[in-house]
Amino acid sequence: MKVTREQARRFLIGRQGYRAQGMLWAGQEGVAAAILHLGAVQIDPINVFERNHHHALFTRVAGYRPEMLDEELYGKKAAFEYFCNALCVLPMQEYPYFAVKMRLLREQYCPTPEEQQAADRVLRRLADDGAKTSREFASGEKIPGWWDGGEKRTKAEKAALDSLHYTGQVMITAREGQHRRYDLPHRVVPSHLLEQKVTEAEYRQYMLEKFLVAYGLSQTSLFRFGWAEAPKPEIKRLLHELVRVGKVVPVQIEGVKRPYYCHISLVPELGAAMLTQTESAVFVAPLDNLAWDRDRLTDIFGFTYRWEVYVPAAKRQYGYYVLPVLLGEEFVGRLELKAERAQGLLTVSNLWLDKDTRGVREAIAAATAEIAAYLGLREKLDGCANRAWAGVYTDNRPHV
Repeated sequence: MKVTREQARRFLIGRQGYRAQGMLWAGQEGVAAAILHLGAVQIDPINVFERNHHHALFTRVAGYRPEMLDEELYGKKAAFEYFCNALCVLPMQEYPYFAVKMRLLREQYCPTPEEQQAADRVLRRLADDGAKTSREFASGEKIPGWWDGGEKRTKAEKAALDSLHYTGQVMITAREGQHRRYDLPHRVVPSHLLEQKVTEAEYRQYMLEKFLVAYGLSQTSLFRFGWAEAPKPEIKRLLHELVRVGKVVPVQIEGVKRPYYCHISLVPELGAAMLTQTESAVFVAPLDNLAWDRDRLTDIFGFTYRWEVYVPAAKRQYGYYVLPVLLGEEFVGRLELKAERAQGLLTVSNLWLDKDTRGVREAIAAATAEIAAYLGLREKLDGCANRAWAGVYTDNRPHV
């Protein structure tokens, strides 16, 4: 199948839940629908102005509030937290497939004696007393955690809970600030899903098809391609088999060298991609589904984006937490925001425009006001380099 870049852009933007007029989803039911449609919403703890998962849903669901996601996860238990693209919000109905991944990871996991002892203590305590956070374990023992480089810097029970969650032996059942509350799976997952059996072959194919649907258009150089716990050659072999039987279609994008792939269920949508929104700006979350594949942003949108939170300050090209700005079918620049909640302010630290055509600055100002209202903050400029932007901001938005 051959498509133009314009078709590919329109398809991807629409497929990722952005539409021409208004938002596709609204309210509590809209949050549930968005999670199902997107397939996964990536969770990230960094909170410069809003956490990635809340930001991603705010840009897609009218009237979104963070407690709506909590209700899906911990109230209705219609979703759960587990590893897909990274740690993600996932539809609970897919638990049986992820249970295969959990089992495979358990088989690969080789804990040290002290790690196993900590895990055994944690599992006994959860079985006896119910859900707990790591804070509720009194042990002062330290063992190497995931990010400790082999040094004993992490509380033993915290490290154990991380590993037990990764291998599917505990589930996150609530969050209290940055602290996760864990419980045993049989108290979190509906019994019919716990009992549903999925083979490893079914798991691999399901995950590959889920990946292709979630990405919309995907290419095989991605580290996470296929989302299955399997060797890359095996995933590519399965991809070619799905192409052979007609479940996946190779896509040649005009002016793009590398091949892309589209799930057959999305081909009509790709072929009929319509004009996307032209007046409203969207500040795309750094780990948003649309931005997962940085090479795809370059190939299809001609936009280069690098998230620089882990880049030393002196080596950053833009800033610590910079957001791509989407307007219509194009990424028109980058914006740096910071919430100063103690002062009640949403600070606009900087704006870098790639395209400064008519209406761009006004659209960005309007989108900034929407985010400020969502956060309950006032807007403030702080040394913004683009003075033309500052002028629009001053003319149209109250600030301090």
